[in-house]
Amino acid sequence: MSAPDPGSITVVIPTYEWPAALEVMLRALSEQKGSPFEVVVADDGSGEDTARVVERWRGRLDLQHVWQPDEGFRKARILDLGALQARGDYLVFLDGDCIPRRDFMNAVRRAAFAGWFLSTKRIDLREPLSKRVVEEHLPVWRWSAAQWLVRAPRNVGRPGLIVPARDRRRPWREGQPDFTPPAAAYCFVGVFREDFERVNGYDARSEGYNDGEDQDLAIRLRRSGLRCGWPGPLSTLVHLWHPHRKVPGDPSVPLFRQTEAGSHVEAVVGLRELARQASA
Repeated sequence: MSAPDPGSITVVIPTYEWPAALEVMLRALSEQKGSPFEVVVADDGSGEDTARVVERWRGRLDLQHVWQPDEGFRKARILDLGALQARGDYLVFLDGDCIPRRDFMNAVRRAAFAGWFLSTKRIDLREPLSKRVVEEHLPVWRWSAAQWLVRAPRNVGRPGLIVPARDRRRPWREGQPDFTPPAAAYCFVGVFREDFERVNGYDARSEGYNDGEDQDLAIRLRRSGLRCGWPGPLSTLVHLWHPHRKVPGDPSVPLFRQTEAGSHVEAVVGLRELARQASA
């Protein structure tokens, strides 16, 4: 298998009314090793505090800010709008509460093979350490595995400080099984733009936590013929503790469950539909 060439890369970060966490995310992205990349902040209706964070980082990052009015939880829709504005050949969708360590982008570049999309594992921080990271800008994205074990052994909710060496699911290794992130939480998806467009992006009908907009996308990417790979331990993300965003309850079947039961590959309301709405 030949070495990958993802071309230009855009990182799309969804955010909603958590400017302090966005500040940490942008700081961590500014310290990434390797080639430059574009960042699109996909804003689901935040106020001026978030806009000011974005302005502070213009010039230090190649940065765009895409905003939509606050009309409830519309993460899938704003991710599609961010993708429509992105200039990269390869798209990295990175949750706004998941901090990338310094070699994250290099790990993604090495694993961006044709015929694959990517996801990863994460380190779940407990509330006290999360507050320190956000309020004091504690640079956990710089910490080595040894530093994690010494400095925060009791502040991690899910095991994952040292990723087992026996986990060998990399796109460049023949005969490896597909990767599914722990708890099926696709807090990061890396995908070539042409593959993302082929499935019509995220399904903007998703309007709640239980809808699983990331799982819905992963089902359709696999259905389109792609396999899911893991870029390795350096791609492991640091997940900040936070209370859940309150959204109205919905007794209906989650969107990703409907997708599992169906056979469609393209989002019913996705990139094309939103592009037409914007042009109208």
